[in-house]
Amino acid sequence: MVSKKPAENNKEVAQEKRETRGWIFAVVFLFIIIMLIIFLAYVDFKESNRDVLVGLFGVLFGNIPHMITIASGRSPEELDDLKDKLGSANADRQALISRLRDSQIQLQLARQQIFELQTAVIEELSLFRGKKPIKSLHESDVVLPELVDEWSPKS
Repeated sequence: MVSKKPAENNKEVAQEKRETRGWIFAVVFLFIIIMLIIFLAYVDFKESNRDVLVGLFGVLFGNIPHMITIASGRSPEELDDLKDKLGSANADRQALISRLRDSQIQLQLARQQIFELQTAVIEELSLFRGKKPIKSLHESDVVLPELVDEWSPKS
């Protein structure tokens, strides 16, 4: 078993405590919001205080999704980190696709150049000058050795 450094253990313990405090605060905050909703269901307010209360409650209720994510075990920092990692992975993927495409283009270019070089050498050889050295142009023109023909399916 690999032992961890004390600094790493302290960091992990501090992180766990921070996550626990965040989770407890999120649950308490949601409980307070629920109690506030119940309170608002039974109490009437004066018209003069309505704008202030609406602004205050808007701020409190606007934080509910954030608190729910913390209470469910997902911190917003983790989600941002995951988004950053995903963006980095997508960038790496695009770079690899580009490199693969470029290498395929270079490979095809090399094949064409070799083919053109072979054609030029064959055309310039005195033995083949003016003749077509490749006689079999179609699959039916190919004559197979007996051993290969023996294992071929009969039609």
